[in-house]
Amino acid sequence: KVYLDEWDTFVDASEVKGKKATVRLHTILHNSGGEKAAGDLHIRILSPQGKEVCSATRPISAAGKSDIPLSFTFDIGKPELWSVDTPSLYTACLSVKSGGLSDEITVPFGIRTIEFSAEKGFLLNGKPLKLKGGCLHHDNGLLGAVAIDRAEERKVELMKANGFNAVRCSHNLPSEYFLQACDRLGLLVIDEVFD
Repeated sequence: KVYLDEWDTFVDASEVKGKKATVRLHTILHNSGGEKAAGDLHIRILSPQGKEVCSATRPISAAGKSDIPLSFTFDIGKPELWSVDTPSLYTACLSVKSGGLSDEITVPFGIRTIEFSAEKGFLLNGKPLKLKGGCLHHDNGLLGAVAIDRAEERKVELMKANGFNAVRCSHNLPSEYFLQACDRLGLLVIDEVFD
């Protein structure tokens, strides 16, 4: 009854100064039961190679039927920055244990800075980058509007193979798997919500 939800979990890894990145993690702990629950929330940050670079444990106490917002800040030394050429992804592993039961979620994220300048244009990690992109609709051609994981990933692979580093999702929200493939393969996304 005590659980986490990946849609309530947000990682902000956009602050990089020198050889240190500050990662801010926000989540909500849910207690859907009618009774008070106590336990521990454990967070581990894994490098792109799978090594633990940070961790924290916080005792939790949740009244019956409650949602508790929680925030954590981690410093990562010598971060591997996400870019279109080297899409390095870290992983935040969150687990909650209460009454012997546990819930666990993982959230991938990239450490990178994004800026816009009238003089230099778009800056990714402090370096100017020209966006070479195109527009993609949510559908998969003859397969229709269904979001098939491999078809979504193939669209990203084709864009990258043809020299693109960005995509505008035209008129509709893309599938979650499409966005995950963009993160993994190094494609910037301009996400258009409505037509």
